[in-house]
Amino acid sequence: MPLRMLRPGIITSEPVNSLSVTGEVFYRRLMSIVDDFGRYDGRVSILRPACYPLQLDRVREADVQRGLAECEKAGLVRLYTYEGKPYVQMLKWDKPRAKTSKWPKPE
Repeated sequence: MPLRMLRPGIITSEPVNSLSVTGEVFYRRLMSIVDDFGRYDGRVSILRPACYPLQLDRVREADVQRGLAECEKAGLVRLYTYEGKPYVQMLKWDKPRAKTSKWPKPE
């Protein structure tokens, strides 16, 4: 997984600050798992253990679903399907360093 640096502007971002505290934690954890294109599997059953590997006893799938919905409403992520499977893409993502994404591109 590539190293990522958060820009200082995330602290004063209006969309990020519109999230609840748990929504922001989910958003920041999501940033840690997406590929260089800002994409990842959108299934909650996959996102939950990927984002919270040591907190599975405390974080439910419903919590992850709420976090996704909050981030989408704030315009921070896009949820899409490709060939019937759900995916998530971070919006306002920097140019990728990689040549290809592990996950399909939204149409």
